[in-house]
Amino acid sequence: MAIIVDKEEKRRTIALSCRELLLEHGIKNLTVSQIAETAGIGKGTIYEYFSNKEDIVFEIISSFIKEHENRLKQIAQSDLSTKEKLLSFYFLFFDEEIAKEQLRTYREFLAITMTDPTEQTMAFSQNYIQRFSTISSEIIEEAVKRGELRPEAHVIVQNLTIYHTGLIVETSKSGIDAKAMITELLDTLFALMETSA
Repeated sequence: MAIIVDKEEKRRTIALSCRELLLEHGIKNLTVSQIAETAGIGKGTIYEYFSNKEDIVFEIISSFIKEHENRLKQIAQSDLSTKEKLLSFYFLFFDEEIAKEQLRTYREFLAITMTDPTEQTMAFSQNYIQRFSTISSEIIEEAVKRGELRPEAHVIVQNLTIYHTGLIVETSKSGIDAKAMITELLDTLFALMETSA
């Protein structure tokens, strides 16, 4: 009797086994041979589950994003104030040690996307941005419903996401303090957007 393999589950298993490899070597220096060896499978088997190296990288980065998304959902559902939720939300990439390691990989991905954009990398990046924007939108909308923020506050979500992505890029090449800049921006926005109630 033939063994039935769940292709999506096998893809995830291969990707998860190579997470540390990607963090160690980066996207450009990662090879399919290294991936096969780390996953304990033949190089040819890799191509049964992935069309190319980029496909594997997307799967690994997707696992990072899913972890961040789960953490951000926990923050959104917590008892923190709206401002504390947003600070925690935007600090996440700059706070936790594992997030900092993953941030280096994400910066490299952004650099590749900016210098050699493909339909696949652009779609992947847009999906990531949309998923995180949705969570921050929910935080803002809840604050508007409770009367903490003015109804116009929902406009800031997309701008905060763009600002945050810019900080991710900037912190790789300069000594700026991302957390201080995020705090200053949110302090200013809340001073303008909080209701008097």
